[in-house]
Amino acid sequence: MALEAMAVLEIGTSMIRVVVGELRDDGIVTVIGIGEAESKGIRKGEIVNRDDAIKCVRQALKAAEENRRKNIHSVMLVTSGGEARAKTSTGIHKLVDPADNQLSEVTEEDLEIVIENARKVALPENRIKLHTLQQYFQVDDMINVTHPVGLASAELRVDMLTIHGKRSSVDNFRKIVDDAPIECSDAVFSGLCSALAVVSDEQKKAGVLVIDIGGGTTDFALFHDGFVQAAGSFAVGGNHVTNDIAVGLQIPLSQAEYIKKKEGSALTNLMERDHNISLPAASQGFSGKMVRAVTLNTIINARMDEIFTLVKDQIDFQCPNVPLSAGVLLTGGGAFLNGARDLGQKVFNVPCLHGKPFDVQGLPSSSESPLFAAHVGAIRYAASLRKVEEKATFGRKLMKIFWGGSHG
Repeated sequence: MALEAMAVLEIGTSMIRVVVGELRDDGIVTVIGIGEAESKGIRKGEIVNRDDAIKCVRQALKAAEENRRKNIHSVMLVTSGGEARAKTSTGIHKLVDPADNQLSEVTEEDLEIVIENARKVALPENRIKLHTLQQYFQVDDMINVTHPVGLASAELRVDMLTIHGKRSSVDNFRKIVDDAPIECSDAVFSGLCSALAVVSDEQKKAGVLVIDIGGGTTDFALFHDGFVQAAGSFAVGGNHVTNDIAVGLQIPLSQAEYIKKKEGSALTNLMERDHNISLPAASQGFSGKMVRAVTLNTIINARMDEIFTLVKDQIDFQCPNVPLSAGVLLTGGGAFLNGARDLGQKVFNVPCLHGKPFDVQGLPSSSESPLFAAHVGAIRYAASLRKVEEKATFGRKLMKIFWGGSHG
């Protein structure tokens, strides 16, 4: 029996996508509805025209409802805004008074206390928490403990990674959803969701970096030892590549997008010095042009190299020397650019592949699946939250039965 179907909304710079899906008991995500609309009123992951953005969201929701043949009442919002960041904090809980000179066994209640302490992260007023992700425990001088209940200890610690976003961006996107009008059940970080869709448990342990290259933003998440070690985003994406081509070759944006997808590559090849590309005339007054392939690819290479280098610099800053034994996985629209995987391999010096959602049914095609990674991951994330809530509710019921009251 699957959990109740849920809708995921991603308001991107290039496209707005709604995916309705459910997680079955066997772990398979079944997509039962998809709606898409061209994005207007969004630039670099920020709202620049509210009315246009609302119209596009409504179009995508309507398409998903028609595809599913059922109304959508609430959505989970996938967001980054180009300014998501991560911060590590440590929770500390003293199990015994130092004067007693004796140890105490760690209990479930002790875990709840230390985790709650770790979640108390002070953020500036302009930032909002998106996720708090538990990492390893430390029991006195024993590090990398995964389950300390029953161990003798004087002091218990736990590390927590907090992913936070720009409050104004998240609030503005929530208001767009409210004005659609539809209920926004939660807001989640797209970089984390993409990773949850394409990364296996084995890869999480070995070390893997997921890079989601969208139209106006790029998100990333790094796993190692089974935990998220670093995450973030910045407002540079595939649309910047298109804009660079338009400016560098002095051609319209529509022609720049066309030539980027059809002829462009993130790698330069000096053998292409004599290869020319003919751009046909367009109805918008463009009379056509002949451009050199090496010039086009030099422009693309510069911007794509910048994107990968920005990610690498953030990873090196947040958690230096973490091995990427499982390599780099690319998702989002930018994953399809010719040469992107080869350039990623060159920058990170590890294998770089397309990150395709696994254990999922109902997507349009396997080749397009990286476009829906964040949606599939969000469905998995929401399902995991529901299971935690159900477990907590069941535990409270048991406490009420045995103890005659609530101890929540």
